[in-house]
Amino acid sequence: MKKIIFFLFVFVAASMSGLVSVLFIAPKLAGIAPFSKMAFFNEGRDQTVIVNKTEQVVVERNTAFKKAYEKNIPALVAVKLINSSGITQSIGAGFIVSADGLILTRREWVGTGQKTTMMVVRGSEETKAEIVRVSEESGLALLKVNASGLPVVSFAKDVAGQLGVEAFLIGTKRGSAGQISFVNTGTVKSVDGKMVETNIYEDFRIATGTPLVNIEGDVIGINSVNSSGYVFAIASDEISRFLSM
Repeated sequence: MKKIIFFLFVFVAASMSGLVSVLFIAPKLAGIAPFSKMAFFNEGRDQTVIVNKTEQVVVERNTAFKKAYEKNIPALVAVKLINSSGITQSIGAGFIVSADGLILTRREWVGTGQKTTMMVVRGSEETKAEIVRVSEESGLALLKVNASGLPVVSFAKDVAGQLGVEAFLIGTKRGSAGQISFVNTGTVKSVDGKMVETNIYEDFRIATGTPLVNIEGDVIGINSVNSSGYVFAIASDEISRFLSM
């Protein structure tokens, strides 16, 4: 029994000696600072600083998105197509592009028949709208309401430079308490002339006619949805050409 205890003692002592060598002697021979409790805690403190920096970046990003949303939400409207019987045929989205009442929307939401009426809904207020221009080629439509001093969006000037940037759409949909606003975020995947493709997946009925906005709050384009459910936009350059016709 004494021999067994002796051999166990020798084994433990040898193991501890090896550990000391690994932690203190070997690092010195290799020119590396040996392990110490203070070094360990200093390293942990440095990692905490990195986490805090990451959290700060996330906060700044979220704040930028919030400002971009608040900048554009006042210019968002709904557009209603009403038939001769007074029945609403469709409700889509649009946004204000001039303070004197010009509204941009998608062609899908505008009726060209003489027996239909266009209404623009802003908050709880509904106003009859005149159809100024419709382009089958670009898929854009321009409406006009009798108003002044309205909030407007600002457009991004370099759409090609928006490739890879974070972007989001702002829309409205029916909630339990009536119309509510919503956002959906993603990335600009490609820019092909007047077409901007994103990885945002959304319902055609609530996304079409909404603005695609970058994190600076500038409108990149006006949205629709492809057959796969992904959002694409007619670029702001094309919108500018349409508005100047």
